[in-house]
Amino acid sequence: MKKILYSALFLATILACNDLLDVKPENAVTYTNFFQTEKDFGQANAELYARLREIYFTYSRQNPHDVIGLRYDSQNAHGVYPDELKSLLPQAFKEQGALSWSIHYAAIFQANLILDNLYRAIDVPDGRLDFYAGHAHFVKGLVYYEIARRWGDAPVPTTTKEIQTLGRTPAAELLDTARANARKAFDLLAPYREQVDHRGIPTYKHYGHKAAAAALLANIHAWRAGRFGITADYEETNRYCSMIINGELGDFRLEDSPEEVCTNKGADGLLSNESVFELVNLAADFNGGFTTGHYHIGIGYHMGDTYSYGAFPFNPLEDQENQNKYFNYYLLNNATVKAIWDADDKRRQAYFYNFDFYNAKWGDNEPAYPYFWRQVVVDPSWNEIVNLLGNRIFWRLADLYLLRAEARCRANIPGADDDLNVVRNRANAAPYPAPGDNQGLQMAIFREREKELFFDGERYYDIVRNDYYRLPGMISEAFEQLSDDDVQGGALYVPVSDDVFANNTKMRRNPFWLSRW
Repeated sequence: MKKILYSALFLATILACNDLLDVKPENAVTYTNFFQTEKDFGQANAELYARLREIYFTYSRQNPHDVIGLRYDSQNAHGVYPDELKSLLPQAFKEQGALSWSIHYAAIFQANLILDNLYRAIDVPDGRLDFYAGHAHFVKGLVYYEIARRWGDAPVPTTTKEIQTLGRTPAAELLDTARANARKAFDLLAPYREQVDHRGIPTYKHYGHKAAAAALLANIHAWRAGRFGITADYEETNRYCSMIINGELGDFRLEDSPEEVCTNKGADGLLSNESVFELVNLAADFNGGFTTGHYHIGIGYHMGDTYSYGAFPFNPLEDQENQNKYFNYYLLNNATVKAIWDADDKRRQAYFYNFDFYNAKWGDNEPAYPYFWRQVVVDPSWNEIVNLLGNRIFWRLADLYLLRAEARCRANIPGADDDLNVVRNRANAAPYPAPGDNQGLQMAIFREREKELFFDGERYYDIVRNDYYRLPGMISEAFEQLSDDDVQGGALYVPVSDDVFANNTKMRRNPFWLSRW
């Protein structure tokens, strides 16, 4: 578990919010004594981001959709059941877990706690309350966006001051809430180089800022457009992506090569030039490193086995001839790598260790060695490699170029192919239209996102946003056979865990999962 230092106040309030149904009313005396100085708000803001880190850094909370979206040839995933999840088997979701949204609502509760108590400030410099309000709105927007994509319909608590028993708000309205909060964050927050915390320490890209809010808005609008047919939202995605790409909101630039994309992730202080928002991921924050890094589904291509050993080149306990090549959770054969990335594509050599050499040595039907993450985390008490180190990067410039390309393509806005080729040119891939681009520009953009963001865990949502989930070979036969009623009934969303129904008579399971649960 993480070593996070909680103040007694926030530990008490958050533990009171084990789920949405257990939110306790405000204790006015306690809050009156606390929310007065900037230090008070600074501590509350640090706790807010600790809650956000908990959502994305806890291995046991791994999003089933991340697993469903993976491409792999075989798997050794212990306790995750990827094949069964792809088959939409209810028991697999129950066994895999991560169905509770309690930690998501704990983050929302913390954001509302800050917003509800801004009026209590006594000794806070001019303009600083906007800073704390902006961060609260940013985290609320991000978490509501995450809930809407993962669970669809979900409750929307508005305050920490009253006990609330709420039913599920439709996903489209949840996205409206996410968008409204992200817009407030965009208005209130400054560019990342201009922001400091309550101690005067720069927050950099590790806390919300104006460009991060714009990237969140771009993604919310793209999801609204793709899932709910609100075509005008593509224009908003184009607008917000352009602000970031054009340098209006900060100095972001593409890394010079795919190799630098792999090496500049926060490990050893090498921060990404093209990341827009990232959460710091340090082994020192966790006992022995058992949870650090496991926040991200892409780690599963690098790490595996019951005891979290990784395969070569990360595990020096094995010699190069043995190379424990089957130890990773997810295995991608050399032939599949060659089918996805062309021989001239620099991502093939950057994303996979010494690919040409080991492909020649072991053959097409043997697993490749993923190398997107590079630095290992060692548990000193066990003297074992337990994980890989690198910040959790939410959005980077290549992602936004391709998201803008998708929006431009689907809204008939000029420039989609130019954006696609910016990313291809960096990778030394053939520009569009290349010989393999025989399914149209929209599919070419999707496939490019698949190549560029292969280890970033977004593939499932790219599939759903583009309405590709029924295409043969995209996910599974179970998804190919979904009816319109199944989709309308919530088949594309994760079922909610049983605990959220315990004390809430207004809570309902969506029709698709209710009939199978």
